[in-house]
Amino acid sequence: MANLCNVDGRITPEAEAHVPVLDRGFLFGDSIYEVVRTVGAEPFGWPEHWERLVASAAAIRLRLDLDEAAVAQRVAATLAASGPGDRYVRIVVSRGAGSAPNIDLASATGAPCWVIMVRELAPMAGAPSRLTVIERLRNDRRALDPATKSGNYLNNVLGLAEAKDRGATDCLMCNAQGFVTEASTSNVFAHIDGVWATPRLDDGILAGVTRAHLLAWLPTVGERVVEAHLTPADLRRADEVFLSSTLRDLAPVTHLDGRPLCGGEVGPNVQRLLTAYRAWYAERLRTLYAPQWRRLGSGG
Repeated sequence: MANLCNVDGRITPEAEAHVPVLDRGFLFGDSIYEVVRTVGAEPFGWPEHWERLVASAAAIRLRLDLDEAAVAQRVAATLAASGPGDRYVRIVVSRGAGSAPNIDLASATGAPCWVIMVRELAPMAGAPSRLTVIERLRNDRRALDPATKSGNYLNNVLGLAEAKDRGATDCLMCNAQGFVTEASTSNVFAHIDGVWATPRLDDGILAGVTRAHLLAWLPTVGERVVEAHLTPADLRRADEVFLSSTLRDLAPVTHLDGRPLCGGEVGPNVQRLLTAYRAWYAERLRTLYAPQWRRLGSGG
């Protein structure tokens, strides 16, 4: 299994991949990205990830010069070169190399730079987390909307560092109105008074692909779920909490602000849902995503 990079169509070992020093992604975080996981050779949820990449590009005024089929074929070629096994796929699109280290979009004279990273998938799915609500606020939607999956991640980097300084494994950030938003790279769900509650999109969060799946899937297995304004006090009333993301699936939270949930163990509701979600996940991959991907990735 090899860690590979595809930079503008050229596949190389990860350690040999380079972008120019004038690339605006490197200079200013002027880029967007998506992370997709594969099961075997097929990415899960590719249509949703592609749709979000396009939306992020529009949000930062980046004109994509490749269409979905061209990108899918590059991903498929890089996956094939990396060998068998489940993979982490990161697609980064920067505004390209500019004419000068100047933030003005008039200096963005080059074509977009497309980087596709393919690595062995680390076993993160279902791993428990210890959360703490930190003082650092999530970026305001009016400044840099967290719904845009951009390469500017310093808010999250510093939030995670603050949480780890306090002995947690991940952070929960609030917005300026005091409502909980999300963790450093995950959405959050809390079981409060028999209902699974997750922060609203307009509280300033990323519209997670797994989050959207869960909002649609949970009612089909008899669970009540709502999008709501949640305060830290609301979460502290929860009997169970989990994080959701492409790489984590449903990651149980065993501690919140140092207080153990379910005795510091994985809660029974989360454990049951995780098992059921993985079965749903496998069936959806087999019947929907894999056939779509085979047609798209092969150019058919």
